[in-house]
Amino acid sequence: FKGLEQALSKEGEKLVKMFKGVALFKIDGQDFLLDLKNGSGKLYLDGSSGSGAPKADVTLTMSDDVFVKLASGKLQPQMAFIQGKLKIQGNIALSMKLTPVLKAAQPKASL
Repeated sequence: FKGLEQALSKEGEKLVKMFKGVALFKIDGQDFLLDLKNGSGKLYLDGSSGSGAPKADVTLTMSDDVFVKLASGKLQPQMAFIQGKLKIQGNIALSMKLTPVLKAAQPKASL
């Protein structure tokens, strides 16, 4: 999620235009709310969302290991869903737009 925060600070408006929604990640009992619907985007970490946080359009439930594989590009969201490693509630079509968002959060190789 640190990479995602950095991506929001650099390319937030672009990611908001790309995703246009709010995703709630439930990872091993912790909640992370990613607002890519408003402004230049915002990430609410576990317990800090409070009453000012928007309502999630899609909820993705998975283990930490699965999230790491998704974020690193080693596992496609569709495969994780088919294998039962990823549960999706809400706007399933919106969840399909997460791949480029997670790709933006990956560390960039530099020479």
